[in-house]
Amino acid sequence: MTSRVERLRVGPIGENVYAVQAGEIGFLVDPGDDADSILKFLSEKEITVSLIVLTHGHLDHTAALPALMEKWKDKLPDIAVHSLDARYLGAAGEETNKLLFDAIKAPSFFANFWKDLPEPTILLAEGDLIPGTGYTVLHTPGHSAGSICLYDRESPILISGDTLFRDGVGRADGPDADPAALQSSLARLSRLPPETIVYPGHGPRTTIGRELSL
Repeated sequence: MTSRVERLRVGPIGENVYAVQAGEIGFLVDPGDDADSILKFLSEKEITVSLIVLTHGHLDHTAALPALMEKWKDKLPDIAVHSLDARYLGAAGEETNKLLFDAIKAPSFFANFWKDLPEPTILLAEGDLIPGTGYTVLHTPGHSAGSICLYDRESPILISGDTLFRDGVGRADGPDADPAALQSSLARLSRLPPETIVYPGHGPRTTIGRELSL
């Protein structure tokens, strides 16, 4: 199945929003800020979104959700997140995100960007397929308990969220972070084909071979 990944950089810390066209299915990954720019981007790239997938629940990856849901109120896409990060959304979202940004000494980010977030409609787990696509959910805890990557074996492509960056990895000092789990997740990713293109949550794309070859 042909897979096309388009990137838009948003927000004060350069979060990457991805629009993915996988065969007939279009989905959006990590809408972190600036709903108007996201909508323009989707129009320019001619991608119609039927699903929003979150690599994890942190506010810098979700802050555009309220405005997008308002824009799309006549035809709401599903919102998918790993079950262990569901508490960053919906009724528990305010408390959970505030604890996180207080812990990492960035309370102003929370204060500036928080708006009530919708509840997720799909809870993801290890091995799930993004419906209608070749993308498989890899549960890669460490940055958060429910962090995931999306892996298209055929391409091969990895949308890595904040688990793996070019020249770095996700921080592991949040309330539900786990440095040991992050190292295990990275070891798992290192076994993917070295030519796998990695689209991270921040910064430019890279490959598994460049970052994690043993």
